[in-house]
Amino acid sequence: MRFRARRGADRDPVGHHQQTEVSKAALEFVEAAAVAQADAGVPSFHVTLRMQEVATALGLPGTRAYTMPAGVVVHHADGTTAFFDADNSTAGTGSLRMDQLQELQSLLDAVAADRTSAEEGLRRLTAMRDSPPRYGTAATLAGHALFGLGFGMLLKSTWWGLALAAALALIVGGVNSAVGRNRAGAALFPVVAAFGVTAVATVAAPRIGMSPALAMIAPLASLLPAAAMTYAVIDLSAGQAISGTARLAVGVQRMVLLAFGAYAASRLVPDAPHYGGTTLDWAPWLGVAVFCAGSLLTESAPFSALPALILVAYATFTVQFFATDLGGPILGGFAAGVATVIAAAAFDRVPGALPSYAGFVPVFWIVVPGALGLQGAVELGEPGDHLNAVTEIGIAGMVIVALAVGILFATLTSDIIRPVLRHPATPPREPGQSPQDR
Repeated sequence: MRFRARRGADRDPVGHHQQTEVSKAALEFVEAAAVAQADAGVPSFHVTLRMQEVATALGLPGTRAYTMPAGVVVHHADGTTAFFDADNSTAGTGSLRMDQLQELQSLLDAVAADRTSAEEGLRRLTAMRDSPPRYGTAATLAGHALFGLGFGMLLKSTWWGLALAAALALIVGGVNSAVGRNRAGAALFPVVAAFGVTAVATVAAPRIGMSPALAMIAPLASLLPAAAMTYAVIDLSAGQAISGTARLAVGVQRMVLLAFGAYAASRLVPDAPHYGGTTLDWAPWLGVAVFCAGSLLTESAPFSALPALILVAYATFTVQFFATDLGGPILGGFAAGVATVIAAAAFDRVPGALPSYAGFVPVFWIVVPGALGLQGAVELGEPGDHLNAVTEIGIAGMVIVALAVGILFATLTSDIIRPVLRHPATPPREPGQSPQDR
């Protein structure tokens, strides 16, 4: 759906963009590219800045794009305003795969650098949206299993806990892919998945030496709104109140649905006898690579992107590990946010590297703010002392804020420093000195 509202038509009877076919194509490309970025779940302030850069390169410097909860508003210098629906309701992470987002960002770079015309850009946008997933069903299911296995390693599971995490993650990911095309199924699935996973974890986890509240996290990791809630804080911090509030509401709703399903199962399914198990303290360092491999397969990213993705993830994980050891999880979250921006910029020249906002998504799960919040929400409904559960929820919220502030701080700082490095200041000219003598 789209509509146009025209203001000041008497002052501008013929819009500048209507004068030539080239400017018409430029107008259509700006609108289509803004919608594509919203579909990708990119933070709103980044969409506005990015599309301003692209529009200027196409000869439409007065054009501005703004993402809203229901779509995208594009305002042009001639007074024309257009609204477009956008598929940005899936917990803030967007509906585009990593390979599509990679192609989109590469296209925007080419158009902004005047290497690609608007007509060619429109053709590539259409081809990007119509492209099928890179991997088949078997590879995608294997990716879900690796996703759960890697996340289980990050949580220091037992050996049997890793097997349970991989098996349940495969089932959750496969069913989610099947029902995700249906709006009603997508809305109800978090409750059903959390109930089923928690029921299995309540029975099986104690027998393999794990807490049920911890064992259920890895299989449900792909449903956690880590990206949505982090982007929400980024948008709110950047002054994008409407889109930030909407993302936050979507993220909170997803957490409530997951917590409700998990709590219902924990109350209905009796606890099993507890047996001891040995946790794998070394597993997180290997889990980062396994987790990235799973993310690559589930999101259809090319294998050439894996080295850069792993480098960014390990750089972020290492910084977070030592910062958390030094000053706690909140400082660790802030340091992780700064590190992921720096690492993405440092490794973006690695062949096949993903654009920064695609490479960020696995990092959000590695920082594990959503897992802490979900575990605390489940424990809050259990009898006993609730202080620990409330503390976990509070820490999770602060880690999300710290992570988002770190990302925003590093992004805005790099935007200020980059032009200075590219254009060093010219030394002042001495009186009577010609420009050639400097």
